[in-house]
Amino acid sequence: MLDQLELSFQKERQFTSDASHELRTPLSVILAHTEYGLTQRDNPAETANALQVIQQQAKKMMALVSSLLLLARTDHQSAQLDFETVNLSEIANMVIDELMITAQSKNITIHTAIDDNLIIVADQTSIMRLLLNLLQNAIRYGRQNGWIKVELHQLKEDVLGSIEDNGIGIASDDLPQIWNRFYQVDPSRKSVEDTSAGLGLSIVKWIIESHGGQISVESLPGQGTLFRFSLPNRPRHYTNKTLKRT
Repeated sequence: MLDQLELSFQKERQFTSDASHELRTPLSVILAHTEYGLTQRDNPAETANALQVIQQQAKKMMALVSSLLLLARTDHQSAQLDFETVNLSEIANMVIDELMITAQSKNITIHTAIDDNLIIVADQTSIMRLLLNLLQNAIRYGRQNGWIKVELHQLKEDVLGSIEDNGIGIASDDLPQIWNRFYQVDPSRKSVEDTSAGLGLSIVKWIIESHGGQISVESLPGQGTLFRFSLPNRPRHYTNKTLKRT
């Protein structure tokens, strides 16, 4: 019990340290560009550039704080999931449409093989976030003029899904670490517009497991990455009384 308590304290201290580090960078950038902008009152172009950087960093902080809040709730088992009957096919196509412009900016083609009317019992907001995080990763680390394949198929009592890209890939030494909070395979590739903080896959794993599913990853550097996951049509640890009626 003492060992478990010590491990829990260590994880909490590491989490706090990592969160502070991630927040310090955008705050420093915001402060620096605010001070610079104030010296450029007679130069509208430079002032606008400073405001644009401030806006980008503020968006990064908002995304980070939102992810931190969710993870804190999961740690304290206070995250609320509203399970209801949802159409996974429609949700997936909606997410793909939302990210199409981002993919087109890198000339990435998204290929889909999604069964019609995949009905599952799930928390709709979480499922959307799951697909968004995986697809955003595929686009972020995808290659120019590359492709992404999205598949969702019914198999007995589970939906099997996969998201594959032909991007930069992940080294074998990094693969076991990608689910860890704040872990980023190659931070040097990040641009100022990139709002990721290495929390997306931690959240993905939690969403999958909280729905009673499983997720795995295969990757080769320079060739691409493949995420496979399963979601039960109906979480086995929930009963009719726990479901939100639609």
